[in-house]
Amino acid sequence: MPFGKSLGLGFVFLATSIVSTKATTYTLSQNLTGDQFFNGFKFNESATDTNNFGNVHFLSQSAAQAANLSFVDSSGRVIIKVDNTTNGAGDSSFGRNSVYLESNELMDIGSLLIFDANHIPFGCSVWPSLFTQGQVWPQQGEIDVIEQVNLATDNRYSLHVGVDNCNQPTSVASNQTGTISTAVGDISNCTVTPSTGQNTVGCVTTETKSNSFGSGFASQGGGVYAMLWDTNGIALWYFARGSVPSDIGVSSSPDPTTWGEASAWYPASGCNPSTAFGPQIITIYIDICGAFAGVDSVFAQTCSSVAPNCTSMVPDPTNYDNAYWEINYLQVFTNGQSNSSSTSSTSASGTNSGAGASSTGTGTGSSSSGSSNSAIAFAVKGIWEYLLVPASVSFLGMLSMI
Repeated sequence: MPFGKSLGLGFVFLATSIVSTKATTYTLSQNLTGDQFFNGFKFNESATDTNNFGNVHFLSQSAAQAANLSFVDSSGRVIIKVDNTTNGAGDSSFGRNSVYLESNELMDIGSLLIFDANHIPFGCSVWPSLFTQGQVWPQQGEIDVIEQVNLATDNRYSLHVGVDNCNQPTSVASNQTGTISTAVGDISNCTVTPSTGQNTVGCVTTETKSNSFGSGFASQGGGVYAMLWDTNGIALWYFARGSVPSDIGVSSSPDPTTWGEASAWYPASGCNPSTAFGPQIITIYIDICGAFAGVDSVFAQTCSSVAPNCTSMVPDPTNYDNAYWEINYLQVFTNGQSNSSSTSSTSASGTNSGAGASSTGTGTGSSSSGSSNSAIAFAVKGIWEYLLVPASVSFLGMLSMI
C-alpha cells in the first residue's frame, strides 16, 4: 500500500509500529571496544580505490598497525586514521595510506547499532563513512549512518537498494527531525540502477541538529549515532555528547522508543526492510577526494578558499591532522527478528560501501572486488550527490502521544 495514500491508514500504521517497537527487548550481540575492537573486523586491503577513485591505498592490518594508522590509545579509544606524515610533493600519482574495515559478523534485520565516537575524520579532501552494506551491492542494500566530506558540518543519512519501488515518502517529514534532501514530488527514491548510474545517490536525509559532523562534533566531545533496522522500517538518530539518552552505553537492553523522534525515518510502507536488504556488513573507512569529496562543485562548497581543487591537497601531510576516527565503542543489539542464519561476512561485491561513489551518500564501497559497472555508477553518484542535496528527516514522531 503506497504510504500516505490514506491519512487514516498511515496513522494506524505508525501507531502500530510504535506500539510494536515499544514491547521489543534487545540483547547485546556485539560489543566492540578497546583492545577487542579490531577483532570484530577485517581490513579490506586494496592498492587502489577502484570504486570511488579516491587518492588512497587501503592497507592490510599488519601494514596499518606498523604505520600507526590503526591502534588503541592509552585511554582505550580506538584510533583509525589517514597517513599524516608522508610528503607526496612531486609525485603525480601519490595516494595516502588509509584504512577500510568490514565486520566479520553480519548484521541482520531486527538489529540496533549504536556507535559512540569523540572524533569523526574531517578536512578538505577527507571523506569518512560508517555504513552497512550487503554482500552484493546494490541488490542487498546499503544503509549510510555517517557520511560527509570536506568541511561540511551536517551529517547525511541515506539508503541505497537494488529493488524497484523503494522510496522515502515525503509525508514522513513530520515524523523525523532531519530534512529530506533528494525528494522529487512526494517521494525520495532509494532505488539504484548501477549499470546506468541512475540514482546512485540514494534517498538522502540531512541532519538538522548542530555539530553532527566536522570540527563542531569534535569540539563538543563527539556524540552517538544509532540505527534501528526492523520490520517496521529503518530509523537513524544522532545525539550530541550532552544529550545522549541515559540507557545508551550503560543498559544491556536500550529502548529506542524513549529516544524521541529519529533524525531519519524510512518506513516499511515505502521500502520493505525485509526484502530490500540482505544481511549487512558493518563498514568504517576514510577515503580521500574521489567521486564525492573530489567533485569540483562539492569541494568548492566548503573548501574553495583553501585550495583550487581536491587533489592539490593530497601531497601535504599536514592537511590530514584531523583525518581520524576516535571511537569509544560500537555495539549491536538484536531483537530476534533475523531472517538469516549467516554469522560471518565476505567482502562486499560491487559494494558502494558508504562513502561516495557507491554507497554512503555517494556510495562508498571501495571493495577491491567491485565490478566496472559498479565503479561507473559510483562515479556518477558522486557527481550528482551534491547537486541533489541540502536537508534532513526523523522517526517515532508519535511517541509523545503515547
